[in-house]
Amino acid sequence: MQYFPIFVDTKQLNVLVVGGGEVATRKIELLLKSSAKITVVSPDISNDILRFVNNKKVSYLAQSYEESLLDGQQLVFVATANSALNAMISHQAKAKNILANVVDSPALCHFITPSIIDRSPMVFAISSEGKAPVLVRYWRARLESLIPNTLGQIAEFSGRKREQVKQQFSQGGVRRRFWERFFSSSESDDVTSLSPLFERLISSDEQSFAKQGELYLIQVSDNEELLSLAALRHMQQSDIALTDGKTAYGIVELVRRDANISELNQDNSLEQIKTLLNDNQRVCVLTKQPLSQWQDTVLALQSAYLIRQFNSALSIT
Repeated sequence: MQYFPIFVDTKQLNVLVVGGGEVATRKIELLLKSSAKITVVSPDISNDILRFVNNKKVSYLAQSYEESLLDGQQLVFVATANSALNAMISHQAKAKNILANVVDSPALCHFITPSIIDRSPMVFAISSEGKAPVLVRYWRARLESLIPNTLGQIAEFSGRKREQVKQQFSQGGVRRRFWERFFSSSESDDVTSLSPLFERLISSDEQSFAKQGELYLIQVSDNEELLSLAALRHMQQSDIALTDGKTAYGIVELVRRDANISELNQDNSLEQIKTLLNDNQRVCVLTKQPLSQWQDTVLALQSAYLIRQFNSALSIT
């Protein structure tokens, strides 16, 4: 990983944009989504930048660039058609420990800006380190279709309620399971249901959020793209994953990073799973066997434990 991904607090960030054309305009439009103080320097500016200036969203210096303009800046975006000037600004910024981004010149960049999916305060950043911009655009388009537009409202709601949850539940693990139950509820996708859902869960006693064993049976193929979002979500919240030895590597890689991964005991899988559930583990079984072959296990455990079943891309419960 050549570029380390970070999110910078822009409330006291001074940014210089050198250039006034179309490329500079796009950079400024992106920066205006933040709280940064933006200064543009260029003899000429686009009509859009002029509108930003007139609306007092950016400061404008109608002049050519000079090195002294870097003083007091933390970031500089360079978007001119003069390659020699671009290189000079990059070197001058580096000498002053100021991070510079030179548009379309990766070798002159001290940082790069990722492709962004904005559901503020939820923000998703995607980058190929400049190697495959078309691939980044492809995946951004796919993710845009999957991430609901209401996600920002959901995040804002939970942010307003964090202190209340902290006061209600003293243990961090209980608070985490409260939010897991809140966000995993189908009701949390509907912003009009957030308050009723929250009030119902917050009125529960702490014991109701005590960790308990859960079993997720997931029939898989060799193609991880056939996994449903629901199956993937349960894989991501598992404490341990059991595989039948035939599960594709790409699917196993999608299990939560800090989960334990073991092979299923083919001779006595019921006792193996029961032992883990008795230890209050959330167990994910990844199997190529049809789920119909697991119904004896389901019948033996369903009275004592929560069980979810997923058939490749289709959730069946």
